[in-house]
Amino acid sequence: MVLTEHRGEFRPVDPIDAAIALHGARKVLVAALLALLRGRMRKARPPDARGLNNHLRADIGLPPLPPAPHNLHGGPTYWR
Repeated sequence: MVLTEHRGEFRPVDPIDAAIALHGARKVLVAALLALLRGRMRKARPPDARGLNNHLRADIGLPPLPPAPHNLHGGPTYWR
């Protein structure tokens, strides 16, 4: 059990009340409405797994990446 003791001189301050006292009701209302609208329009994207190496891909159940293609024109024996 937790005992919460409040003294007479201490009054907990609600964060909304503090924001309204500091910035004004109109600015707090506009900021809250914009935050609500912004949050609903944005969709969460899954993280990009293209940059992971094969060890991490195997840990999360993804297939390994194919080997990188040769960048040389005639293949790996072109410069011999």
